[in-house]
Amino acid sequence: GILLKVAGASEFFISEHGETISKRNPQDELSQLDREIILGPALVLALALRHVWSLHASAAMYKEHVIVFLGESGQGKSTVAAYLSQFAGWRLVADDILPVKIDTDGVSVLPRFPQLKLPLDAQPGVDLPEHLPLKTICVLAQAEPSQMPELHKLSTTQTVQSLLSHIAGTRMFNAALLAKHLDFSAHVGKQIPAYKLIYPH
Repeated sequence: GILLKVAGASEFFISEHGETISKRNPQDELSQLDREIILGPALVLALALRHVWSLHASAAMYKEHVIVFLGESGQGKSTVAAYLSQFAGWRLVADDILPVKIDTDGVSVLPRFPQLKLPLDAQPGVDLPEHLPLKTICVLAQAEPSQMPELHKLSTTQTVQSLLSHIAGTRMFNAALLAKHLDFSAHVGKQIPAYKLIYPH
């Protein structure tokens, strides 16, 4: 398996196939930082070992149509998803991290992943199904305040590049995981339509 070390916190062991996350010194009490590591990087890494890839993304759902928003920090991912969820028929699915997997039915998101930036009573995935089909990817980019919004369809190559640059935890991946995450991105890039939204915010 993998031993995960974070400065100033406990060490955690993640089993070879990601089934378990265990504290190396279980007799020590968990600190708040330890809890954030378990629900953050340790869980992201355990899921990757199980071929589930966590996107640094927000997401909203219209009826059963899940739209994932990708973008660099400060591009408004959380703001857009939260804004849409105020309207009838829309639901917030994820605020910051969203696991995605390929299964027999296509590409699915796992909305019950803990959103660490939101309080416990505001977790969006609590009463959502365990899996939801991913329908659309939207990459956000900032425009000038006077510029009109623009929406452009992305090519397969551009979609794959966007996915590769927004999968969480890649700095922790070994060569085997990096190769698998490349395969995942290539597969999703061929299956899911993606767009670039340039808008002032």
